[in-house]
Amino acid sequence: MTDDSHALPEIGKDTTAFSHVPEHGFSLFLANRTKTIHFIRHAEGTHNEANYAYGDDTPCTFSTEGSWDYMDARLTEKGIGQCIRVRNTSLEGVKPELIVVSPFTRTLQTAHIIFCGSGVPFLVHNLCQERWGKFTCDKKRSKTEIVADMSSVYKATGDTIDFDSFG
Repeated sequence: MTDDSHALPEIGKDTTAFSHVPEHGFSLFLANRTKTIHFIRHAEGTHNEANYAYGDDTPCTFSTEGSWDYMDARLTEKGIGQCIRVRNTSLEGVKPELIVVSPFTRTLQTAHIIFCGSGVPFLVHNLCQERWGKFTCDKKRSKTEIVADMSSVYKATGDTIDFDSFG
């Protein structure tokens, strides 16, 4: 005969999210009602390539001649390859319901290459971006320009992208 007096009560799928079973310890959220959030940085952009070649961030500092060439930097060929590699090798078990991405072109490109054609909606949100300060790569183009550039890309794959929270 086993002693079940110390067994914890069962938590079923129908248990409400904010229920509290004292024997389980304090928990507001049950494991079967949580979301997993994955964060991905953008792949190599033209600004990163310039910084590597120079040895520091000088090429993208707003006071450096030619630094405005890196405004709202795009991905390099190496960066595109990095995205393809992630898409092909690192998404096992990753089943996103929503892709939230900053409005920078390099992040939109990264998210699109990794998750295009998956049927998962994209939401562009201003709060996901770098703060603009001394680096020109962190100054984005206008919403109109970015939407014009990216709309045809997303249309070609049938992906939906919501620019309403762009700002």
